[in-house]
Amino acid sequence: MAFKLRHMEVFRAVMLTGSISGAAKMLYVSQPAVSKLIAYIESRLALRLFDRINNRLVPTSEAQALYREVERVYQAALWVNECAQSLATTPNRQLRVCCSASLSTVVLPHALAELKRQVPAMHIEWHTTLMNDMPVQLLGKKVDLSISALPVLHDHLYSLPFMRGRMVCVLPPGHALESQPVIEMAHLAREPLLLFRPDIPFGQLINRAIERTGVALNSFLDFTNAPEAVALVKQGMGVSIIDEFVAQDSGLVVKPLADEIGFDISFVFSRFDPLPEAARRMMQVLLDQARGLGREIEGFAWPE
Repeated sequence: MAFKLRHMEVFRAVMLTGSISGAAKMLYVSQPAVSKLIAYIESRLALRLFDRINNRLVPTSEAQALYREVERVYQAALWVNECAQSLATTPNRQLRVCCSASLSTVVLPHALAELKRQVPAMHIEWHTTLMNDMPVQLLGKKVDLSISALPVLHDHLYSLPFMRGRMVCVLPPGHALESQPVIEMAHLAREPLLLFRPDIPFGQLINRAIERTGVALNSFLDFTNAPEAVALVKQGMGVSIIDEFVAQDSGLVVKPLADEIGFDISFVFSRFDPLPEAARRMMQVLLDQARGLGREIEGFAWPE
């Protein structure tokens, strides 16, 4: 037997009211209709769900177990209904976006604040994620738009670079290298060094840059996100190379690198679905932000 949504609705009503008459009033149907459907459910399941005691229906242990699962489905259905109503009453007022953690302290907060000023009624869902997980988020329709610190290469996704960033060296206040105008890789060879994990995109980017200099650098502790590096450097565990955006808001000493390590921040979204108007507005805000900082990538073009 297929336990259909209508069966769940009637079963739930009886569980909540404790009687056929109460369920009928709750659902605005006749008592015989409720009684007949409960009897049908029990016969098809070959399972007694209620004991009839003093004109009341007392749920069995099996009914209690079934009710817990039915209630989860019911609450999920309510959420879907609320979402549908919200979309109907406030079209283009919902944005679901994710970003690289390195963009979560400066770039995205500024853009989201500006977007909210432009469209106060917009509902925004925002979280950070690893770049490798962005295709699943987008193609699974969990988000409308991703902002990635590096291009995401995938056959089913657009990845459009729009803003240039740089890696910098961060030091604890009072460090011996604080007097250096720029930091060379050779300076770091004598320091306890913290670097991105070598198996993630930022780690690979930095390792390639280090190899080009011919300097042997070894990280004694690897991290996944730049905010983790900030916390470690603040604890006096060493020095690190992270992106400039997290660095500028870190409270640490920030020094440019003699051998520049640049990266392109990209919009990432599905090739299969039309881009929601809310996502386009977010992209325009970020483009304006990049231009204001003098970091825009020339030649950006909206996809047709």
